[in-house]
Amino acid sequence: MEIKLKIVEEHQVASISHEGSVEDMGEIIGELAGWIKQKGLLITQPPFSVYYTSPNEVQPEKMKYEVGIPFQGDAYGDERVKIKIMPKHKILSAIHKGPYEEIGSVYAEMMQYIIESGHEMIGAPREVYINTPGEVPDEELLTEVIFPVISLESSEDSSNYSILRGQSEELTKQENPIKISPIGYVRKDGMQTSLEIIDKYIPGLKELNNFSHVIVLWWANMIDNSEHRNVLQVYPPYSLDRLTGIFATRAEYRPNPISITICKIEDLNEKEGILHVSNLDACDGTPIIDLKAYFPSFDRVEKPETPRWLSFLWPDWAYGQ
Repeated sequence: MEIKLKIVEEHQVASISHEGSVEDMGEIIGELAGWIKQKGLLITQPPFSVYYTSPNEVQPEKMKYEVGIPFQGDAYGDERVKIKIMPKHKILSAIHKGPYEEIGSVYAEMMQYIIESGHEMIGAPREVYINTPGEVPDEELLTEVIFPVISLESSEDSSNYSILRGQSEELTKQENPIKISPIGYVRKDGMQTSLEIIDKYIPGLKELNNFSHVIVLWWANMIDNSEHRNVLQVYPPYSLDRLTGIFATRAEYRPNPISITICKIEDLNEKEGILHVSNLDACDGTPIIDLKAYFPSFDRVEKPETPRWLSFLWPDWAYGQ
């Protein structure tokens, strides 16, 4: 199996979100194709699906996925069909030949490749259906498996944001500097992540183990210098040709390199001051500047809105966290 690094160009997509068995997908693809043709639009690429849950995590009838078909032309969506933008971004791609039921090995190999090649996923995986069971026997089915990624090793520093330089005035000379002291540090051991809290702050962990999630505020010290603090616009890795102000991104480049991640609490050793978490996108040794318990009533928004060009990279909810 050959795994290739490619760039997907920006294009528009008609899509339908669905919760249910993947066996429903053929019917949804037919519905979408019919909708596009009825509008007099041109289908430009094969249909695909974006998986927001894994069959290893939920029951078959609880699968959450989105089916999309790229097209050309002007159209407005409706209550059932949405018009979204697939942004320009990098992907790792592999072609699976054979029945859909045997595609799991491709996912396993690609995940291993991502770890070994110095890449990081930036969105949900998807499958492109190059042909269909109605066209060829199961043994001849071709499915492209895609993982949106960034390359951790090829960037000029620890961030994958492409910087627009020289567009801001000096921001580092503050009249009233603010002092921030770490309360602990990130420790990475393979796939495991822990927060080691400094002794004098350990009493602040009391009762945190009764929450499922914690908001971690950390200092992006790997890029903390005057040049990066002056950056106000970047090209984010999830939309490579879209110039974006840093306040409209989660980039580490900012006047004060404070980052925030909502993490699942896996375990807490309150006596030792060690908090084990998952989904923290910070490097080993990163200073932790604060922890806040996650309260749904404060931290969850009922009907948030994001740009159309973020639609297929992340789900509306952090499923499984």
